[in-house]
Amino acid sequence: MGTKSLERGSNHQSTKIQNRLMVLKMICTGTDVSRIEISRQTGLSKMSVSNIVTELIEEGYITDQAGQLKNDSIGRNPISLEPNKEIYMVLGLYIARDYAVATLSNLKCDILFEAKCTFSFEESENSFIEKIKSLAASILYSDKITGKKIIGIGISCIGPLDIRNGIILEPPNFHSISSVHIQEHIKDEFGYEVYVNNDMNASALAEKLYGKGKNISNFVYVGITNGIGSGIIANNALFDGSMGFSGEIGHMTINFDGPKCACGNNGCLEIYASIPNIVEQARNSVAFGVDSTLEKYDVIEWKDIVQEAHSGDNLALNLIDRLCLYTSIGLVSLVNLYDPQVIYLGHDIALAGELVTTKLDAYINDKILSRRYKHIPVEISAFGENAPLIGSAAIVLDRLFYAF
Repeated sequence: MGTKSLERGSNHQSTKIQNRLMVLKMICTGTDVSRIEISRQTGLSKMSVSNIVTELIEEGYITDQAGQLKNDSIGRNPISLEPNKEIYMVLGLYIARDYAVATLSNLKCDILFEAKCTFSFEESENSFIEKIKSLAASILYSDKITGKKIIGIGISCIGPLDIRNGIILEPPNFHSISSVHIQEHIKDEFGYEVYVNNDMNASALAEKLYGKGKNISNFVYVGITNGIGSGIIANNALFDGSMGFSGEIGHMTINFDGPKCACGNNGCLEIYASIPNIVEQARNSVAFGVDSTLEKYDVIEWKDIVQEAHSGDNLALNLIDRLCLYTSIGLVSLVNLYDPQVIYLGHDIALAGELVTTKLDAYINDKILSRRYKHIPVEISAFGENAPLIGSAAIVLDRLFYAF
């Protein structure tokens, strides 16, 4: 389905750091990686690979595994290389509209611990910042990091953001606060390097480094939750624009005569296809007497709609179909613009699984410009609802593999 992109190394001394980072990335994001495989894929000499691996082992980034890989050819079996999961860690912070989650992850992007806080209906900038600091401190100042090294803090947050300067600008319905210099606040408090990105971009990075998109050169991650957004991987790199505003498909106009959106535009996709919109329609339908098994719930939530749809409830199925139909309008435009190989769905929408992938696949591939020549599969993200959590750590690990 995808095109495997092989990074090529150089044996010239001036590119030693680049080669080292490339090898580290292969080991941290791959499976069953050996010195021989690294040499084969990168073009580096066996001696160069051996020297780099020795350095990374001495510094505690990777380990030799006792178990050996199978080798069908004659000779000694190659030894598997793995990231050291016990020393170098990343603190991730995912800031959603109503809550935030802090995670501690290793070089494999496995979440070891997590903590959560909720926001009040109205938060001041000071109370918001103090809650985020306290959340981060619950991990950074605990025995959970004893003997470990934090390589950085990654923040994935709802947008819009100024990712170059680490500022939360003015997300719709975000507690009446804006222009929060989150990167500066967290760096000053804890002293670590801090990197900020839109939660959709972060989720796309997670998919590219550790998920289904490892060997896919061009794909789109689409997250549907309180809002709708996307992260775009183009030619193996994140496309984030000049400030990080790319991928805001939730504010793509699909009806110029439609109601006004919180962003100030009219008829945005988000008005018709966000999770809160679908939930509100379900509640209103039941209140007006529409026959549905959803009436047994005191307060209908998205998970209830999904559950009843799986059980065959017509109202739930129709609501999910409506969500897919409207979402497809925005995604058709996105596909026509970026020509991805695959679309991955994450955030809250992932809970619906095949209920949404099957319908979106059909709607999109019936309307895209390239429908006579290619098929764009629609799949659930490898990380499902947790994509933005994994993404907060992936922001830092991406920097590690390319910049540290």
